[in-house]
Amino acid sequence: METMACLTKGAVVAAAGLSVALLAGCGNSEKFNRAAYEVCLADAKKAGSNIASASFASFENAKVTSSTGDDQFRVNIPYELGSQKGLFQCIAEKNRDGSFKVADA
Repeated sequence: METMACLTKGAVVAAAGLSVALLAGCGNSEKFNRAAYEVCLADAKKAGSNIASASFASFENAKVTSSTGDDQFRVNIPYELGSQKGLFQCIAEKNRDGSFKVADA
């Protein structure tokens, strides 16, 4: 019976450790989402873009989604250009060094 209690305690400790590791990984999600937003915002504002002078939504008002295990982030940034409202859509790819780039179309 003592062996079973030890195994159960060990399983609880292992599960707790895994939970902490997973939560630590989630801490980077806002960092990655913000980096994906920034690279897409820069792409929207680049010279020659027909919406470069638009007023773009902040990170908090944009929508960034990613797929589990995927290094691609879909970024949707609302904007206003004069009286016109629109949505700039972009795919940002995470590089090996943690930086982001706009995915090729």
